[in-house]
Amino acid sequence: MKKLESVEKFIDLLFFKKFKVIQRNQFNWDEVLNITNDQSVYYDSGYIEFRLECLKGNEIECLDLSIGIKLENEVVAIFPLFYFKNGKDFELSFLEGSIYPPLFIKKLSKKTEKEISNILIDNLIKLFEVLELKSLIIADQLFPNRNLSIWHKTNMNRAKHCSIIRESFVDLSQDYSTLKSYYRKSYKALISKGYKLLNLFKLDQNDSKVWEEFKALHFKSAGRITRSEKSWNLLFDQVKEKNANFYFCRDHNGIMIGGSLVMICKYEAFYAVAAYDRSLFHLPIGHPLQDFIIKDLLNTQVQWYRLGRLYNKIDFDCPTDKEIQIGQFKSGFSSDLIASYRFTEFN
Repeated sequence: MKKLESVEKFIDLLFFKKFKVIQRNQFNWDEVLNITNDQSVYYDSGYIEFRLECLKGNEIECLDLSIGIKLENEVVAIFPLFYFKNGKDFELSFLEGSIYPPLFIKKLSKKTEKEISNILIDNLIKLFEVLELKSLIIADQLFPNRNLSIWHKTNMNRAKHCSIIRESFVDLSQDYSTLKSYYRKSYKALISKGYKLLNLFKLDQNDSKVWEEFKALHFKSAGRITRSEKSWNLLFDQVKEKNANFYFCRDHNGIMIGGSLVMICKYEAFYAVAAYDRSLFHLPIGHPLQDFIIKDLLNTQVQWYRLGRLYNKIDFDCPTDKEIQIGQFKSGFSSDLIASYRFTEFN
């Protein structure tokens, strides 16, 4: 298994013809993100930094290979990517073992999008061969969209296999009564019961004491430290900068027994981190909290609330029973189930 020593070495391995490659920290990444066709929390620099620290904070050797692609001195596409050691092997991916799509600025021509897409896929195939990596998995259709992208069509012509996975979303363009009609029938009584048992809050001030309570609850729920202190600070920075909301609930004794951090960008909100008191799983804690979050997000300009994957035992990446259970819980609040694609085995 070959190792990649530096970001510069990675860039040297790329061949982009008339395009220039630039590292993420050498330009204003979020400024470019704001003028792309699609926007997701996943591509926000705050989320990328958090994900990077989650790896490094667990003493995982990792390089941030996220790049901008320039044409005539303008960054016209951004492409997030990590290279890290996963157990004994090295992995080239961004999330869930997959390469995520580049995002293109709105004014870019379809012809140039196609050209960049083809070059990227060519380079990725070569990189996997040079670095002797196991398998190339490329993701597509991360956003609710009726049309398949140029990235999708390019991958379709190069890959031997395409698997479908599903993600749950809440369409925030609809009113609350309509959204509530989509809730799983059994949830409605649990939500009503939860509102009677709990007091629910949104953190409106940068109260570090409340944040420390959530960290303690997360540790209690997980039974161990799962991420570094720096990663927690990065999350709280997102709250302070209004790029994330923290919602939580207390029992009638004032003890925090549940909390959820939701990351936000112009296009979507993302259910990112949550913790609940496991000794109280017999009580409906997550149900009223999700309803409370959805009500609050309806007061924003955000279009979609991304709840996450609805896992199935037939999925190509063989999810665990726990992942399936969590996905089932979250999907009970969704208004839309969106197909996402994973391409494998490239020519």
